[in-house]
Amino acid sequence: MAAFFDPALAENGGAGFIREGKIDEALRRLIPGAHISKGHYSYPARSELRDLVWNHMDQNHRPLIHRTYGEASRIFLDRRASFSLTRFGGWPIVIPVFDGYFKENGFYQVSILFGLIAVINVIECNPDGNDTKMDIGWAIASHRWLRFLHPALSRRFVRLNEVQNREDDPIRNRRIALRAAGYRFKTDDPDFMNSNVIENNTVFPPVTAPGEIALGDLPDRSAVQVAIAGRAFILRRDGGGVEVWPGVCPHEGAELAAAHVTGTSVKCPWHGLQFAARRLTSGGQAIEVCGARLEFAADRILVRPSAPSPLA
Repeated sequence: MAAFFDPALAENGGAGFIREGKIDEALRRLIPGAHISKGHYSYPARSELRDLVWNHMDQNHRPLIHRTYGEASRIFLDRRASFSLTRFGGWPIVIPVFDGYFKENGFYQVSILFGLIAVINVIECNPDGNDTKMDIGWAIASHRWLRFLHPALSRRFVRLNEVQNREDDPIRNRRIALRAAGYRFKTDDPDFMNSNVIENNTVFPPVTAPGEIALGDLPDRSAVQVAIAGRAFILRRDGGGVEVWPGVCPHEGAELAAAHVTGTSVKCPWHGLQFAARRLTSGGQAIEVCGARLEFAADRILVRPSAPSPLA
């Protein structure tokens, strides 16, 4: 049996991937009478490379952000690779998808369509002057009798990559804005594991200047987003107390707004996580939200420093 694995890659993180230059050879050996079509798409971005890499590894956002993705069942996950069964949009079609981080800022994404067509994407996050870009190249392989489908599939991949990158831009740009405000993320060094295991990855900056807001400035029984002491909260005055939610998602930094509040929970628009309200009352204990200490004092809410979240 011919060997297509690169020993140098096998020594990097304990994972081995097929060499890029051997993909066509492997496909022709696998599919007798194979026809292979190639395509390429490049998307300009201003994101940091680490955010492009994290955004691709973060598979949990796809059903909420991209209409082309349905539900997915994660079968395998480690730091360098993931394998899922993914439903295509609203159709009763299940596609096996393998993602592998085979080189720095580079991925293989492999899918099989109806057991008849193999698609291997090489996805690279590359610098582009002072900016960045996503370079996606693909090989579509099938028996030559199905080659008439390749042009339509290639056009579909171009459109798919254009739409999905445009839909992901607000997520990537949000991370840039938060870092400029002093935030960090445990996923600043991303891998498939930390990008998909749900935990609080947002590292809030310390409160450098205390702040406060008067209860009289809050509408009664209506959630509003407010900025106090350099960070965002959602507050709702309810009788003699105030319900508090984070205005920045503790998971990965999504903006949480009053419109995302339903009942006593706020729902993250990126990953669907829900956070219950914390309640402040006169004479009650202080609470910690968004890396800050909130206290109810007389007719005001005070925001004071608390210990910043440690990096994992």
